[in-house]
Amino acid sequence: MLSYFGSVDLKTFHAETVAQRATSERGKEAAELVGNGRAIGVQVDDGIGWTFQVSKGVIDIKEGVSTAPLLLRTDTRAWSDLITEAWSIIGLVLQGRVVIERGNFNHVVKWEAALQALYNDRPIWFPRSETFNQEYVFSLNDDAEIMQNALQELGFIRIQNVFTHEEIKQMGSEVNRRREAASPDDKRSWWATDMHGNERCCRVTYLNHGSELFASLPYDKRLLKLAKLSEEKLVPTPEHGDGVSAVIKVPDVVEGLSDLPWHRDCGMGGHPLLCPGLNIGIQLDSATAKTGQLKFLQGSNTYGGGANYASDSPLATPVDTNAGDVTIHFGHTLHVAPPPTGASNYRRTVYVSFHVSDYQEVLPEGQGYNDVLFSHGDGRVRTPQERLGNS
Repeated sequence: MLSYFGSVDLKTFHAETVAQRATSERGKEAAELVGNGRAIGVQVDDGIGWTFQVSKGVIDIKEGVSTAPLLLRTDTRAWSDLITEAWSIIGLVLQGRVVIERGNFNHVVKWEAALQALYNDRPIWFPRSETFNQEYVFSLNDDAEIMQNALQELGFIRIQNVFTHEEIKQMGSEVNRRREAASPDDKRSWWATDMHGNERCCRVTYLNHGSELFASLPYDKRLLKLAKLSEEKLVPTPEHGDGVSAVIKVPDVVEGLSDLPWHRDCGMGGHPLLCPGLNIGIQLDSATAKTGQLKFLQGSNTYGGGANYASDSPLATPVDTNAGDVTIHFGHTLHVAPPPTGASNYRRTVYVSFHVSDYQEVLPEGQGYNDVLFSHGDGRVRTPQERLGNS
């Protein structure tokens, strides 16, 4: 898999490309993101080391790490994987390929977008007050070009009344059966602990295995039509990643990855392979604040990361849906899944993913980037903070 992403000569790359970007517009954006005076040190195992220091509104890069308050220790292969985006910092830390010697995980996350601005010339998103004058709610037979333009500009859209009541009922019944059959150690489901100490299943993956209904779903003509809204040709990928999966919102969670913070679906790594990729969410229930609806950050699909994401930002759009609607979002679009605030039933969504054809060739069947979330060994998906024991 890693041959797809290539490798980087670290010394030459930092001395030439990164040094130039550090004083460019990208360097200024990176400096603004992390804040004046902040610094991160990266020590590679063969003796190479750099400190990235914010100074006078740009990034100053020096050899050596002795003065860095935030220090990472890694190796040449791992740091090359970060630069080529085979893996993200979060993915590398969870695998133990990047070790936080000084500082904590949240400080490291703050630097991810800044480093990608320097390494891959990717712009950084900053809070803005204006909103996009763009409709995002459509019907299946609306003009494809208008829907495509909205998806490209916003990073997400909603399509109403795609599936019938009977189809949704059948999917919902099967999701419930698969959820009841799941166990915390099957590595095909995600679990969370609620405030009462109950173990609750909040995600089931590979629904297409052992199910004619979900095995055929990625090839449904309606979904194939919607997948064509991407400017790049995408194909269904039910045998890779999470397969056909179901997200099930659970109230009052105190441990586990049920209520995802602001994130991208390529957040563990693999951006050049995973993006552009579309995730189509079939809504089995109404989605509202009470049932745990999704929120998307308008226009964030063209940025590499950013600062101060807030659910009350005018660009953070909560998407209400009815059962039978679908949401479509690029995996690189920032989105958040807050906890439900109170309802008799909570949101259940079936996800079908579409990617470039290379995705199926590069990623082994039955595997995906989210598998790294199981790497702590007890069969449970946990937040990075729970996994690492710091904040």
